[in-house]
Amino acid sequence: MSAWPSQRDRLSSWRRSLDATSGVDLLLVPFLAVMLFVRVLTDDRSAPNSRHTGSLNLSGAIAVLFMLVAAGLLLRRRQGVLPSVLVVLWLSIWTAIAVNTSGASGETVREGVREVSVVALFVIVYNARGAVTLPIASRLVQLASFIPALVALYQLVTFTGMNRPYGTFAHPDSAAMSFAIAATASLWLYLDNGRRRFDALLTAIFAAALIATFSIDGLITLAAMLTAFGVLRPGSLTVKLGPCAIAAVVVLAFFATPLGSQRIASESSTKIGTTGEPDSSLAWRLKKWKTLIPVWEQSPVFGQGLGTTTTTENSPGNRLAGKPPHNEYLRYLVETGVIGLAILLAAVALLIRGLVRKRRIPGTLDEGTLNAPTFALVIVLGCLVNSLVDNTLLDSPTCYAAALIIAAALALPGSEVGQAPKPQTA
Repeated sequence: MSAWPSQRDRLSSWRRSLDATSGVDLLLVPFLAVMLFVRVLTDDRSAPNSRHTGSLNLSGAIAVLFMLVAAGLLLRRRQGVLPSVLVVLWLSIWTAIAVNTSGASGETVREGVREVSVVALFVIVYNARGAVTLPIASRLVQLASFIPALVALYQLVTFTGMNRPYGTFAHPDSAAMSFAIAATASLWLYLDNGRRRFDALLTAIFAAALIATFSIDGLITLAAMLTAFGVLRPGSLTVKLGPCAIAAVVVLAFFATPLGSQRIASESSTKIGTTGEPDSSLAWRLKKWKTLIPVWEQSPVFGQGLGTTTTTENSPGNRLAGKPPHNEYLRYLVETGVIGLAILLAAVALLIRGLVRKRRIPGTLDEGTLNAPTFALVIVLGCLVNSLVDNTLLDSPTCYAAALIIAAALALPGSEVGQAPKPQTA
């Protein structure tokens, strides 16, 4: 009769993977676990003006450490060297443009260094494909987000924190996006990796923590990811409807809370207050985007350079200057111009194409790789959706989580992805 691989087969597969993994690779998992755990737990410890300083804090030290480890692995393994060099070159060029615009300083190169660290984490996972598998990458995301999720729920119950719960993240919207990725990862682990009850529990905890932040863009992002996951999953209509139903429950739960419904009503306004300042997030975003267009027109082809939209000092005449744009497409248009944004979007298109091709490769699946490319595609889609109204790529924890999952999915051998496992005969 048909069945999933037996426990003996699973153990044998794990031993084969372990035998092919070096001691250095085995150390990478605890290294990444500690670094990501510390990075997330200290995210709210950064000073409010941290983007306006060139000093090396804890988050900067972790970023540099990722870069050093990635450089060592690239020299040793030489996996993905050309794409890595091209991405770093792209970042270096537009960091140099920022130096030309604002002058050489630690503050000027800060954003370039931060984005290189995200690439570095991607390189680490891709070169450690024997150790950092997609299930392990998902576990790392769960580990990093679990304590912040509990803290956010505690803040909701005790009415502590800022105006909205944020866990240990720098902002409620940052927390919401990280919880959305963690919830999706937990659901993928539950549905496609053994249906362990604690994965179902973690899905509920992360979804509840997201609701606790009362982040509308986070809510939309999670709903989009879960819906896409359901639609893209191979199988019957019942299989596809499961994640979609969960998305509907999360949205209804958000609207069912008094603060959630009140926030929907208040934040849908585009009015300007009596002081001349926007009185809602939507109005604030529209006004901020309007101020960025003239900045882009000053250098429409190559832009102002990486990080310039967030390092500009505000003034009495422009209090929105230096504030995050809350739209990554517009931010990259201003910072890298038409050329830079076109290259970035082309790279994203190539990434999506690579994951789509992974879905089409036939072969036998080991446990833990079912729907792996679909899962990674959903994360990419979530980031693209969230980037419409938020600073997705300015949030290092979000970028690190996405890089973990996408790199682990791309590192899967072609023979291990694309189809459901072949049934075994007992």
